[in-house]
Amino acid sequence: MRVMALLTLLVSLEALAAEPSCDALSAAKNACEPRSGAGCVEAGDALMAMKGCRTQALARYEAACTGGVLRGCSKLGFRLVEASRQPAVVKRALALFTRACDGDDALGCSNLASFVWDGEGVARDVSRAAQLAEKACSLGDAFGCGTAGSLWAQGDLGKKDPSKAAGLFQKACDGGSASGCNQLANATAEGLGVPKGLEQAMTLWAKACRGANAAGCTNLGRALRKRGDHAQAEKAFSRACRLGDDEGCRERDVPPIDE
Repeated sequence: MRVMALLTLLVSLEALAAEPSCDALSAAKNACEPRSGAGCVEAGDALMAMKGCRTQALARYEAACTGGVLRGCSKLGFRLVEASRQPAVVKRALALFTRACDGDDALGCSNLASFVWDGEGVARDVSRAAQLAEKACSLGDAFGCGTAGSLWAQGDLGKKDPSKAAGLFQKACDGGSASGCNQLANATAEGLGVPKGLEQAMTLWAKACRGANAAGCTNLGRALRKRGDHAQAEKAFSRACRLGDDEGCRERDVPPIDE
């Protein structure tokens, strides 16, 4: 028995030693040139997708940023605040977002807009947040379009503009933002800035839900329940709950009402 256990241990150690490192796996897919930053964002993305390779991924984004690839600055800042909201970390991330946005990187502008709107680590300024979000949108960032739309929809800029908000939500949704699709669906369900239509709203909520937007799943579930499709509603609420939406979890546990 001891011999068998020893052999099993040796085999396990040999397999571990033969397992490629994070750097080796990334290098096989993407070459990162530190001086120019070429390929470093792609290498960072590949490493982020690998379990236990976060530190190496951040180093690649840092190399990209240092080499003048501004998307690397944006991604480094995002990953830093994803892990910590300590003031020093937020301060560094804001500097990275600002550098990226000043160089017309859409993701940098979009990230910066969110922090300026919330007033986290910087003075809250909704007008500046709107300018940053609309710049991100014009540069092709779908999430930035949604942020700008929310500012106009909520009246944070002084007066609500449903039509402008809906147009921005449409851009966000068309650009692949699941939250933008949910926002457009909400506007469509109420007829705010767009023709009112429940069927179209449900189509958009379904698209948002497929894109892993939890609120979209919950909204879809409510609409399905109202029309009596309890089985599909249950599926939508369950997905919302799995995605972390507390309302979806609560709705899932509500028994159907017999009409």
